[in-house]
Amino acid sequence: MSESLKHAQWAKSVERKHRQSKVKKTKKSPLPIYAALASIMLSAGLYYASYEKPIEYPPLSEAAKQRISQFFAKQFLMGQWRLNQIKYSTNAIQVYVQTPTAIALEGEALSQYLHYALCPSPSKRIWQDIQARELSVYVFSHSIRKGERTLCN
Repeated sequence: MSESLKHAQWAKSVERKHRQSKVKKTKKSPLPIYAALASIMLSAGLYYASYEKPIEYPPLSEAAKQRISQFFAKQFLMGQWRLNQIKYSTNAIQVYVQTPTAIALEGEALSQYLHYALCPSPSKRIWQDIQARELSVYVFSHSIRKGERTLCN
């Protein structure tokens, strides 16, 4: 009996090794995973390369700020509209104008009127100081939050 027991154990071990060798032969290739990872990395690289980086403007000099302030202050010497304030940031200039009463226009007509009345014409030297920064003019009567905005660029 001991010989048949040894033979049975030997047969089981040979069978087990035979099954393990089949499993190793049918192992899947990692190529699809590597291809998927490579395509993700490639698309991320292309996205990063095409991403537009924000334009960095040199800070406005005090002289440029003064010229901009004087330009807008001169527009409101006569009449009841008043220059309230001007805010300067790295990429934008915001001019706030206060009116005694609300303007009687609405929608696109108001936007066009404000653009025509308040934005500097393209030939003005003030654009040399503004450069490519965004120039916005806000008109309000009582509250800045309830005012109208026009973009001059």
